[in-house]
Amino acid sequence: MMPDRAHPLGFSSERVALRGRALADVALLAGALALFALLALQMMPFVPDDSFISYRYAANLAGGHGLRFNLTDSPVEGYSNFLWIVLLAGAVRLGLDPVTTGAFLGGLLGLLSIVALWALLKKCGRTGIHLAVPVGLSALAAPSLLYAISGMETALFTFLLLAALWAAADLLARPTPGRALLLAAAGALAALTRPEGVLALPVIVVCLVVAEWRVSPARRGDVGRAAGVAVLAFAIMQLTYHLWRVAYFDAVWPTPFLSKGAAGGTASFVDPLLTNLGQFFVRQTHYYSPMGYYYAAILLGAVLGALLARRRQHHRPVEWTALILALVYAAVYLNFVDWMPGMRYYAPLLGIMLIPFSLLGPELRSAGGQAGDWRSDLAFLLLGAALGIFSLSSLASLRLDSNQLQTSTQASTVELGHWLRETMPPDAVLAMSDVGATPYYSGLQTIDINPDSLTDRTIAENGWSDDYFFATDPDVVAITAFSLTQPDFYAVHEALYAMPRFQSTYRQVGTVRNDWYQDRSYWVFVRRSISLTPEQLATFPKGIHKP
Repeated sequence: MMPDRAHPLGFSSERVALRGRALADVALLAGALALFALLALQMMPFVPDDSFISYRYAANLAGGHGLRFNLTDSPVEGYSNFLWIVLLAGAVRLGLDPVTTGAFLGGLLGLLSIVALWALLKKCGRTGIHLAVPVGLSALAAPSLLYAISGMETALFTFLLLAALWAAADLLARPTPGRALLLAAAGALAALTRPEGVLALPVIVVCLVVAEWRVSPARRGDVGRAAGVAVLAFAIMQLTYHLWRVAYFDAVWPTPFLSKGAAGGTASFVDPLLTNLGQFFVRQTHYYSPMGYYYAAILLGAVLGALLARRRQHHRPVEWTALILALVYAAVYLNFVDWMPGMRYYAPLLGIMLIPFSLLGPELRSAGGQAGDWRSDLAFLLLGAALGIFSLSSLASLRLDSNQLQTSTQASTVELGHWLRETMPPDAVLAMSDVGATPYYSGLQTIDINPDSLTDRTIAENGWSDDYFFATDPDVVAITAFSLTQPDFYAVHEALYAMPRFQSTYRQVGTVRNDWYQDRSYWVFVRRSISLTPEQLATFPKGIHKP
């Protein structure tokens, strides 16, 4: 064997080449981060109504009132993103605005997710084109970009899932108790961010143990013991948290779990599944562009990469674990019907799917042999370019959809909140179906009268009740409508509106239009005993209208 040719400065040519590839990979990461930041800025502002539920909880927590939606009520777990609320509350304690902080922190976590993906792929041996394509696609991922700046927990959950997979790869490289604890911590933080995050660590551990059990008998004991430490530590963390949670809220189940029908029998799974199939590929709720084709394209590449590796008997435990984890979550989310553009629940899966997707490059090169290296790399690059164009097209569609939603939110629920703050007594009680921006900006105690109530435990546990509505004795009622002129409400609200008691107690002061596609609006009623001046009525927000 001939020795490496000496470099003039004393380095071998091989070391120089390795250093050059490392610098190129770092430059690639910097370019991906710059691209993501630039595109994220183009997507701003986007703060959907649901984000304000987290902001209200965070503001109350920062103010020393605990995890309460209403200051005068008992604590209620009307959220599903505990860790995100805690982070926002910390920002509020520092004097920062939660709305601005939510967008900034989400954008930062989006950037960190790209760093985590890059680091994980490097650990798995990707470099050059095989690294550039998946990392570049992550920087162009339209749903990831949109929800990074939305003020929601999506980017945090994405980062923690990737961090858990990185910790898993690190544990495989050296199965020690310390690395097992790191994996457990990442899994526990993911579970604190989203309820379904509790699945991440068990799925990862099972996949790793099965992979090593089949192909590496010598490492079974070490990996098995490390996996046991991770599971035990994770179980202790989860048990501690849930014991505190149940004691604090005096309830086993969060209200979103009860109200969304997760315990409602077979129909609660079949109906969302059928609804989602239409939303994925035909038309999403509120006439948003369907994103199922985009997710399916990435998933197809991920499955193909993993299958090629398996066919050639290449041991890729981390990539297979990522694919299984993505498929598990995809199946879970079939039960989650989401009205927001871009299928936000699936957005964290894009980074995970790009891990097995990255196998396409090296597997194509293996199939082509030494002479076909450049051809296989070119094919992988062209595939990445095609998907990149697809991503940009999806980004343009999501920009239009999110801009429509942002304009609607700002003109309707935000402005209604400001109007209520200026016209209603500070101790007034608001009853409303969409408890996001309007309660946040009005500052009023709010009863969530949606039939699938998130923040009212009585409705979530027992269902809608006219008697309960009148017992809460609201001063202002904002009912979601699907018409500007006819009382086309949710069925329970139509029955409420038709009751003589309601008509004698409240008078309608206006209609706030939320969109012009379905004439979705909010009919606002005020207790007849509350007098409003002509000037106050003149400033009532009309909402969004055709230009």
